[in-house]
Amino acid sequence: MLIQQRSLLALTLLGTLTVGAQDDGATPDVEQPVKVPTPVVIDMKPAEVDGVSPFVVDRGKFNAALLVPLDEHLEFGIHVSLGPAGATVGTVNLDTGVEHFQKSLVLFAPSDEGEGSKTGWLRAKAKGSYLWYDLKTILDARYLPKKWPSISYFYRQSGSENRRRESLFGEREGRQQTSYRRDSSNGAPAGERIWQPAEFRDIPEGCIDMLGAVYLSRSLLLSGRDELSFPLLDKKTLWRLTLRKGESKVVDVPAGRFNAIEIILDPATYPGEPKKESEKFEGLFGIKGSIHLWVDELTGVPVRIAGTIPAGPVDIDCDIYLEKYSGTPTLFKPLEEPAEDE
Repeated sequence: MLIQQRSLLALTLLGTLTVGAQDDGATPDVEQPVKVPTPVVIDMKPAEVDGVSPFVVDRGKFNAALLVPLDEHLEFGIHVSLGPAGATVGTVNLDTGVEHFQKSLVLFAPSDEGEGSKTGWLRAKAKGSYLWYDLKTILDARYLPKKWPSISYFYRQSGSENRRRESLFGEREGRQQTSYRRDSSNGAPAGERIWQPAEFRDIPEGCIDMLGAVYLSRSLLLSGRDELSFPLLDKKTLWRLTLRKGESKVVDVPAGRFNAIEIILDPATYPGEPKKESEKFEGLFGIKGSIHLWVDELTGVPVRIAGTIPAGPVDIDCDIYLEKYSGTPTLFKPLEEPAEDE
């Protein structure tokens, strides 16, 4: 019976983890208090690799800068559990990099804008397989030296199911906007999918994508603040995401033992957006509601990601553990001696 539970669990979670949210998410019916912004200062030294600072994506004086590691590779294992049943259902790789800006990658922009500059990028790859079911998902975010688009966010799923989504952010027609498009089988030849027309909407300044929001946890840690709030865009829906510090403790993962601090990612309804039920919000790789991110206390490198994933009528606990790493900040290293029992 336990084997059957694990088999069903693994099969269900493969689809959920690699697909993520299929519909627009939702947030608690709570208005956020208006706060007077103050400049955000970040000490980047803890994030340096051999004395070299990360690539900085400037989000304005009152918004924390996004720090893109120059060449970081993190490998995680995905473990899910429901009661006594548990299973390892796949892997997640997080990669970062910086490259020379290529004008051919950007649409709707003057030919000389951004010339000679660099582009920072973040990429997440999730994959898993079970019996006949196989899925692979890639999230790719690029931060460009352009007004439009200044952010390009692309989602691709392949394997037993296939789909694509693309979001562009930036200044267009004199105001901050986003365009969102997805592919569909509607109007496509049998067995194929085609892009649907893009939809546009206005967005607030400082808006960021889901993958970038996760990496802003490093900015929170290195800024010395207890929390950061900013607008998050997922597909066509706006949220106000708050990152706040939680408890500190030693965290054991396959990559080692780390002094870690909890960063909680809490979504809430963005002012002016329709009120929706909070349990419908789904973050990175289908995690529902709040995401608990455990990061190294010195550098902000994530070592564990925890949350719950909806799978039909039940919620399943999900833990994503760091297994391997390279290109991380010089100060990032496991504890040399075992910590005392907690």
